[in-house]
Amino acid sequence: MTVNAAIFYLTQNSEVRRTYLKTSLYFLFRHFNAKYKYPVIIFHEGDYDLKSQEDVLMGIRDSCRSLVSFQTLDSDDFKIPSHIDAKRVEEIIALRPVPYWRNDKYRMMCRWWTVLVHKYAKSYDYIMRLDDDSFIEEPIHKDMFQVMKDKGHVYASNLIHNDCAMCSYGMKEFFETHVPEKKHMLGELFMASKIPMRAIQCHTFRSIMSINGDLKDPAPAEITAWSPIIYYNNFFITETSFWRQEEVQKLINEIDKKGSIFYYRWGDAPLHTLIVSLLAGPSKIERFQFKYSKRMQREAFKGDDGHLHCYMPGVYDQSSCMSEQVK
Repeated sequence: MTVNAAIFYLTQNSEVRRTYLKTSLYFLFRHFNAKYKYPVIIFHEGDYDLKSQEDVLMGIRDSCRSLVSFQTLDSDDFKIPSHIDAKRVEEIIALRPVPYWRNDKYRMMCRWWTVLVHKYAKSYDYIMRLDDDSFIEEPIHKDMFQVMKDKGHVYASNLIHNDCAMCSYGMKEFFETHVPEKKHMLGELFMASKIPMRAIQCHTFRSIMSINGDLKDPAPAEITAWSPIIYYNNFFITETSFWRQEEVQKLINEIDKKGSIFYYRWGDAPLHTLIVSLLAGPSKIERFQFKYSKRMQREAFKGDDGHLHCYMPGVYDQSSCMSEQVK
């Protein structure tokens, strides 16, 4: 190991998630970290007892087991912060305008990876995130941390995607206000979406806008909502010093005060993408292309609407890996 770096997981101790975590760790070590041997820290809310930790650790080969440790999060990390109206959040979550509107825990997760993770990363020059249901599906033959250091890059991901315009409502306007000198760049980082406000499927979203004080009276026939183009960040690598810069911390604090992580569903992926793109620049972003998959590429899952959803390819000779799907 030549770079001061670590690999972070954020997880919960349920039987299902523990099984995913063990499998993700297997592929992480088999395809990358058995060679490079970076420390792996598994963050949890205090629900990982010693027996469960042993269950995970015993599934790691002897040569790498000592690299893995567990760390309990601060008690306030996964609570709705005091400046957020919890009752309003509860009402907004219940409306579920899209199948992936998610719950309060999901919003706390997005806040953790945007606002709180940096206090745990101070000891490292770089960190990698890997979700517990994310699997690296082919060998990686280069030290990605070393590549980041050699190139002087501050952020890396695997693929580009676009996020939901309803979930990200108001995000473009927020960044236009708070980073006005980079306003010209935002047109390339968002795609316009027209939302017909009288359509049945938009009724609940109109209610959410009304609760948040964002609906004009009388309501327009349609609105333009902006879908952010994002670096998918179930896997990412970042330079930690970038996030400690005063202007970056100031912007993150404004995002947190705004509350739209909770009042809409501003995700950590678009927020990372925009912060890095605007304050570091696209030339500081690396793309590592290797095959990896998330749970939704491998199996059906139940959405917030109670229905099963499937994003798998139709045939087995086509890989379920996200990077291949983009091609």
